[in-house]
Amino acid sequence: MNKTSKIRIWDSWVRLFHWSLAISVGFQLLSGETSWQFYDWHRSVGELVLALILFRVLWGFWGSGNARFGQLFHSPKASLLHLAGLFRREPSAERGHNAAGSWAVLTLLLIIMTQAVTGFFIADEDEFIEGALYGSLSGSGTDIAMRIHSLNAQLIQIVVAVHILMVFAYLLYAKQNLIKPMITGWMNWSSDATPPPVTFQKFWVGAVLFAISAAAVGYVAGWFG
Repeated sequence: MNKTSKIRIWDSWVRLFHWSLAISVGFQLLSGETSWQFYDWHRSVGELVLALILFRVLWGFWGSGNARFGQLFHSPKASLLHLAGLFRREPSAERGHNAAGSWAVLTLLLIIMTQAVTGFFIADEDEFIEGALYGSLSGSGTDIAMRIHSLNAQLIQIVVAVHILMVFAYLLYAKQNLIKPMITGWMNWSSDATPPPVTFQKFWVGAVLFAISAAAVGYVAGWFG
């Protein structure tokens, strides 16, 4: 019979980043794809999203061990083997992102960063929303950025939908709860194998990195003057 123990899996900053990004992206998709007119908020939240992404990039180098980019790169074979285990209702237990989920994380970071960056250079049709760097590109460059921003928004919706679907597939089909650890930071380790060690970064390091990220985006966005 497998032993069950409670172990820490996610640090506070990973969890704060995850839920802040989820809420922010949800708001951006809703305000950008509907008739809701949150002009100022759409730009401001977009700038926050970029600060969050920049923070996650820095945390990928100087954060907790299981949040670093070195832990996110897995071979396609490893990802397929993990998905095969999921289909058998026997997904491997991981003290971090699994081999398939790590690629989802990298994909989301890339496409959301693309969305936030292009938003800096464009305006909506009526110019109610203008990015902080709107007008710094040529007319054709602005058109290209707008096209990327529009198409990428559709891609984000697809990837987010797949992400949510897979989380519930783990929960309902494979009986592996990925949501609770992202809320509490802890998981039940039901295995005879000793959980792999994880070095958790100090909280103040995350505070410094987020301050740097916010200051960098704020400088470009003109928050300070």
